[in-house]
Amino acid sequence: MLNDKVKVAVIGAGGISTVHLPSLSEIEDCEIVAICDLVEDRAIAAAKKYNIPQVFKWHQDMLSKIQVDGIFCLVQCDLMYRVVSDCLAAGNNVMIEKPAGITTYQTESLARQAEKAGKIAAVAMNRRQVPLVQYVKNIMAQLTEITQVDGCFVKFSDVASGWHYASAFVCDIVHATDMVRYFAGSEPAGVASVIGRHNSPVDNAWSSVIRFENGITGTLRSNYQTAARIHTFEIHGPGASAYINLGFPGTKGCDAKIIHSSGISMYSQASVGVGSQKVEYIDGIELAGGNDALYAHYGYKSEDVDFIECIKTGRKPISPIDDAVKTMRLVDMMIANKI
Repeated sequence: MLNDKVKVAVIGAGGISTVHLPSLSEIEDCEIVAICDLVEDRAIAAAKKYNIPQVFKWHQDMLSKIQVDGIFCLVQCDLMYRVVSDCLAAGNNVMIEKPAGITTYQTESLARQAEKAGKIAAVAMNRRQVPLVQYVKNIMAQLTEITQVDGCFVKFSDVASGWHYASAFVCDIVHATDMVRYFAGSEPAGVASVIGRHNSPVDNAWSSVIRFENGITGTLRSNYQTAARIHTFEIHGPGASAYINLGFPGTKGCDAKIIHSSGISMYSQASVGVGSQKVEYIDGIELAGGNDALYAHYGYKSEDVDFIECIKTGRKPISPIDDAVKTMRLVDMMIANKI
């Protein structure tokens, strides 16, 4: 397998496929041999654009007629469980768009099925794979002992009409929950959340504080009744702080600042001024090779490459399904421990 092209199929030719298909088409040791979608015209259009030889409407039909090394499951959240379960039962490695299930039970079930089948099941928590995120995470680990991680993921949207089948916190904000846990590098020991409803019949605002087993404090703020999409993270420790921008109006939406302490105690700008700390600026698009296409610098291509390499080498994905289970358990805790 090390020197052969990895043959993959794609189930789902909708919106999220528009970042995976161009990414996969650029990976030299990957070949897309089939695509499937219930909206057949959509699958046909994608096949024509990316020179995919086989088109299917039903995933069961595709599974019975082709043999591949891996399948990208890119369907909407409420349909994902059955599709992934069928792929694993047919003996396929799978890349699963997030979340791996709309409940922890579904995610745990798929994890058990993958283990029983002896197959790779990667989950597309693409924020982990953003080159900028990887760079900052590694630098901060060298600079300081992390003591606090803060996440923010806010938007303007009507979640009651946009998320019919499960909470937007479970299916969408899970990206930010996963990142806070990933940066903390630990499991939660305790959680408390304030949950609200603003102009909505369902919950659409969550503010949580998390105490991790390793002593790190985490926070997460999420709200769908704000001015715009804002997606940021902060990582703090004695002597260093990092600010990661993965979405802010008027910016490229992929940059970071790392602040290196001057060693001078700072608590009052009024008394001692702003100080002379070293600030390191990182352009995430340049770091990813200068390609400003979203799939290239925002983790989608990186996670696709990771999955292909896992198939070739047998190593574990950066975001495996058993780890996705732990993030879903944290989501459950954050919802259950409402104050």
